[in-house]
Amino acid sequence: MAANASGHLNGPYFSVDLHLHTNRGSSDSNLALVDLAARAHTIGIGAVCITEHDTMWDLREAPALGRDSGLLFLRGMEVTTDMGHIGVFGLEHYIGGIYKLAELRKIADRTGALLVANHPFRYKLDPRFSFINPDHEPIDAGYPDRAAKLRIFELVDAIEVLNGACSEDENLFALKVARHLGMPEVAGSDSHSMGSVGCVTTLLDGPVADERELIDSIKARRCRAGRGLLQNALTPFDLPA
Repeated sequence: MAANASGHLNGPYFSVDLHLHTNRGSSDSNLALVDLAARAHTIGIGAVCITEHDTMWDLREAPALGRDSGLLFLRGMEVTTDMGHIGVFGLEHYIGGIYKLAELRKIADRTGALLVANHPFRYKLDPRFSFINPDHEPIDAGYPDRAAKLRIFELVDAIEVLNGACSEDENLFALKVARHLGMPEVAGSDSHSMGSVGCVTTLLDGPVADERELIDSIKARRCRAGRGLLQNALTPFDLPA
């Protein structure tokens, strides 16, 4: 698969890493901006979304990143809410009160922002992890239809069905829930270091130029989750045959 002038691999999809953290805005990350830019160009990704924990990049910095590197950097935020971690696109900054997902939903409706349920089943399927599961009880992996009734899915626009830091079982269960609900399916590496950038990606039907076009593509379900970018063999993430 050949690369075009921007470094993005030519093919049927425009690939976006929808979820990563840098050491500029997330204390648990060791991913430096210069390394992110170099890595993104090397792997031929279409765009990367910087989604720091509970904070947004300065509006003036995002365009500068793109100009300096020749790559498309998009701004997002991972908000810690009372129902889990939510990927947010389309807000200009953190707003007081959005730690309550219901309030975040109201603001998203007013602004046209996109809300994504990030890694919704991390640590929630295995009883051995019940001590770090806020619900203190595992979800029965045999019943995705029951999990689909969780309140969080009424308040988001899309589900991260493929997360680079989740187990295969957790990702497949998220995919089953998304299919049951008919919701948009996205992916993000959740990278905190250079080597995992792009390990999984959101596959868009066509290129986007900014956050608004990204939001529109996902809300219109012109997207799916995928992996294989690092092997030059993008493949949509699907349920086993």
